[in-house]
Amino acid sequence: MPIRRNTDQKSKTLTEFYNEVKNESNVISKSVGTLMLNWIERINSEFKETEIWGLTSHYHLILQTENDYTSKTYVILTIGMDEYHIEYLIPKESEPWKNAYVKGATKSLETAMKMLKTAMLNSKGWNESAELKTE
Repeated sequence: MPIRRNTDQKSKTLTEFYNEVKNESNVISKSVGTLMLNWIERINSEFKETEIWGLTSHYHLILQTENDYTSKTYVILTIGMDEYHIEYLIPKESEPWKNAYVKGATKSLETAMKMLKTAMLNSKGWNESAELKTE
């Protein structure tokens, strides 16, 4: 199912939010909006059944498994000027300290999707996703 914006942020969908960012006058916002919209479109095309909830915080897209802004943040997506950035929460049994995250970046949307799937699997937030188990 398409990634959905947390209902506590009901004024706009994720697509509407990042379209506004893309249409801002500065070059950084245009890049952030464009690349994030590309990423969201790709997530929507590859995850037809997996429930993914998104919260925006500034230009960050926080991915959660529940429609509750206080639920655990498993994955964080951000955009640099021309690259995709991703962070994921290390599960409690493997973390070197409380709330440790792994970070990475790439200029390729294809690689960003591979990184996202790895993040979703390794964070253990989407253990029940059949779409991730086929990877």
